[in-house]
Order: sequence, then structure tokens, then C-alpha cells
Amino acid sequence: MSDLPIITAVVCTRDRAHFLEKCIQSLLKQTIDRDKYEVLVIDNGSTDSTADVLKRYDEESIIRSVYEPIPGLSRARNTGWKNAKGLYIGYIDDDAVADEKWLESALWCFENLSPIPDGLAGAIHLDWETVEPDWINEDLKLPLGKVDWGDQPFQLSLQHSIVGANCFFSKQCLSSLGGFDERLGRIRGSLLSGEEIQLQRRIESAGGIIYYHPDVSIWHFVPKERTRPIWFYRRYYWGGVSDYVMEKTLNSKGRLHDMKTGEAFNSNRKEQITRVIRNSRHSLGLFSSKKERIYGRIYMSYVLGWFAGLFRWHGQ
Repeated sequence: MSDLPIITAVVCTRDRAHFLEKCIQSLLKQTIDRDKYEVLVIDNGSTDSTADVLKRYDEESIIRSVYEPIPGLSRARNTGWKNAKGLYIGYIDDDAVADEKWLESALWCFENLSPIPDGLAGAIHLDWETVEPDWINEDLKLPLGKVDWGDQPFQLSLQHSIVGANCFFSKQCLSSLGGFDERLGRIRGSLLSGEEIQLQRRIESAGGIIYYHPDVSIWHFVPKERTRPIWFYRRYYWGGVSDYVMEKTLNSKGRLHDMKTGEAFNSNRKEQITRVIRNSRHSLGLFSSKKERIYGRIYMSYVLGWFAGLFRWHGQ
């Protein structure tokens, strides 16, 4: 029998030592047998006390760390699966806490579902630092990380997009597809994203299967600053950039594009123009309520980001 773990929990972190320890503690409390898993922390060039936090776990045999000096979340995630010993790789954000059955439930899915999954998505509950503002509706909880697709497992369709804060993949799948596209993903202060959704589309296009299971669950921290409209303006601006660049990295069959190629953006132009006009008016506060003003500015932030993505793409 092999002494290697079956599943690896990967935590990518950069200058967030104040969150990291709580995340690690939740991974040490997993119900799965200790000889079946490991925790791999990827220190993505931290300059805070992250190294000191990791030293506290030198005696924990299931915890390892790898230093990745080149910044970028996709880079760190790729470093994670390449250094993992497990057959299956689970990613959790450093500001999240795993349910105690997180790894046990994921491993059950890989070993019992049929067809065998290439990837998994799970529920993400929000852990609010402050009172939840009344203007944050269900749609706005999505960029905060919330995932709640019911209490029954099912195979994902195009209507569902995985969230990188809580996802699993077989190592074989990641290896065959080259992992995460490092042209996407957060780098330093930018909120460029979409790398996990792009990977999902590539898996599906290659004939792979991704499931959702509600028991593969985590709690994701929502700090006070993420309950302010200005955070959402910035987040949706980068969402627009990400969506444009992400779509351009894929061809019609879901395979990777070179950054200089790609098909023209298609949409219902009349409907799009109508929405832009309506939200422009709301964003200026013309005959609009507070909520309409905030929603209008969020929408226009996304539009500006989409055009910024166009210039970013052609600048490659």
C-alpha cells in the first residue's frame, strides 16, 4: 500500500497571515483519516509574518509549504498541483474555513460518483464581519463567493460556474490540460479573475465531468470593506476585464487561444444599448433610488472594464 496521500488541500496565500492560521486549523480538523490527505500551502511571495505562521506547524507531518516567488494566483495554483502528492487536488482560499467533512465529502465524490468526476464544486457560505447591507441582493453575493445550488448533487451545466475559493480537480486532469491559464487570475493589486471558469470550460470541452455536491462546503469571510459600494465598483470593473480576456483565450471548442486571436464579441446590441442608457441614468442619480444608483454604477463599472479588457487584449 502506498504511503502517499490520496487528496491534497492547497492553500495559496500572499501577505494574509492573519487569515491563514484559521484556515489551516480547519484543515487539521478534517474527519478524513490523516494518512489520506495532506495540506500544501503555497506562499506566493509573502512579505508579512506568513513564514512565522508556517513555522508553528513544522511538527505537523501532513502540512507542507512551497515558496513561489512569482506573483499571481494562477501561478500559485499551478505550483500547488505540480507539487501535490495526492491524486486529487482541492483549492480553498486562505480567508476561508473548511467544513470538517470537506475533504471526506470530496473524496467520496471522486470514489463513488459515476461517471468519475474530473472536477468538483461545492457550497460556499458567507461569513460576514459586519451586518449585511440591505442593498446587497443575491446577485451581488456571487462576487463575494456565495455558492448555493441546492441540497442535491448534480453534474454542472453551462449555467453554473465554479468558484476558485472551493473547487477540486483530479491531478491527471490538471496535468493533461496544463492547469490554470496564467494570463488570468489575480496578480498583486488587480482583481483579474476567470481562470477557474476558463479551466471548467476547457474540461467540459474535452469531455470531462464536473459535479456539484453541497457537502463539499466552506465558509468564506466577507470583510467590512467588501460591503461598501466602492468595492463592488472595482470588483465589477475587473469582472468586465476578466470576462473579455477569458472569452478571448478560448476558441469555439473551448480550447486555448493565443492572446492575439479570437472571435468578435457577440451580443444583442439593441438590448445592450438600452441597458447601458438605463444604467447610465441610474448611475448619475437621475430620478433614481439609492439602490438603483448603486446598481447602475456597478453595471457601468462592468461595461468600462469590458472595454478595458478589449484594450488589454489587443495590447498583448
